[in-house]
Amino acid sequence: MMTWTEAQSYCREHFTDLVTIYNSNINQLLVTMAQNIDNWAWTGLYDDRYSWKWSMEGKLFYVGSTHEFLIWANGQPDCVNAKEYCVALQGQTQMNDRPCGDSYPFLCYNASSTSYILVMESRSWSAAQSYCRTYHTDLTSIRSKEEKSNITLTLNGSGVQYVWIGLYRDPWASWSDNTTSTFTNWAPSEPNNYISVEYCVSFHLLSGKWSDGMCSSRVYFFCFTGEVQNTNTVRSCHHVKH
Repeated sequence: MMTWTEAQSYCREHFTDLVTIYNSNINQLLVTMAQNIDNWAWTGLYDDRYSWKWSMEGKLFYVGSTHEFLIWANGQPDCVNAKEYCVALQGQTQMNDRPCGDSYPFLCYNASSTSYILVMESRSWSAAQSYCRTYHTDLTSIRSKEEKSNITLTLNGSGVQYVWIGLYRDPWASWSDNTTSTFTNWAPSEPNNYISVEYCVSFHLLSGKWSDGMCSSRVYFFCFTGEVQNTNTVRSCHHVKH
């Protein structure tokens, strides 16, 4: 048995990588290979809690702009209960990951006037993004000290505790082999990021259900050999027990 990182290294050295599960057929294949073992095994899925991106990232006027300027509050991001995938400014200066469905005021950016607009109407992150894209350019980004200073001036005296900005991430989108799969088979109430330390995905060998777990836990793991031909076939998988 190995930790997730140890299992990844082992699979890359002796096979191709930790397994990617593209569909229910592969999911069932792994259950069959486990031969009724009541335990867990690592897969290649993990949650990269630092894979943040800006809502305005693709806009042409940001080409050549300053590098990302992220100032997290102490202990952030922590993705409490595996539900915090959008970012709000806390106390005007520090970033805090929050549930995207929470309602807060928000900051829009207008490229035409190069201005920041504080909207005091409380909305979810997605609703705030839609509003900003309809009436301005997008939710604001913070990529330099200058931008941060301008935003601080905009928020000064507003009294808001949290305000949405354009930073967010796509959860559970990273596989060890850098391929993409949208198939999931989570167990009930999973993922839950219990006590904010569960960022790797294990596979229950009897049920085939998935759970997030501590990457430092030692469990079985599945390695994959060969290239993926398409989303319906893989050449072979190896159930490794150490």
